[in-house]
Amino acid sequence: MSLISKFVFTVALLQILHSGFSSHEFVTMKQRLAANSDLDLDALFLPRDVQIEAFCGVVLLALSIFLSFGKQEFLPLSGKLKLLKQDGVLQEISINKATNAKNLAGSNPYGEITNLPSFVDIHAKRAEVRRWREEQIQSKA
Repeated sequence: MSLISKFVFTVALLQILHSGFSSHEFVTMKQRLAANSDLDLDALFLPRDVQIEAFCGVVLLALSIFLSFGKQEFLPLSGKLKLLKQDGVLQEISINKATNAKNLAGSNPYGEITNLPSFVDIHAKRAEVRRWREEQIQSKA
C-alpha cells in the first residue's frame, strides 16, 4: 500500500466508524423517546449528514482499495529464480518502429481494423467476378 492509499483508507475508516457511532446514538435516542413520549417516531429518519458521511466513507474506502494496487511481481517458472516486476518483462514500444518492416513490405499493420468486409460494395464485387468468370470461359474455348 502506498502512503496515499493508507491515508485515504484511514480517513474512510474514521468516517465509517463515526457514522456508525452517530447512527447508534440516534437509534438509542429514538428508543428513549419511544418509551417516554407519544410522538410519531416513524417519521424520524437518520439525519442526512450521517447518511452522507457513511456514503462518503464507503466511496473513499473503495478508492483506497484501488489506489493500493501495485505492479505485479512474480517468480519465473524456469531459469534463474529472480523476482520479476511488471515493467521489467515487457518494454513499451512505439508501433511505427515495430511495424517498420511491414510498412516497407506494403503490409497494413491496422488491417484488422481497416478491413471492414461489411462495407464492401457487393454489386461491384459480383460484376468483377462475373467478368473474371467470362474471361476464364473464353480462354478455355
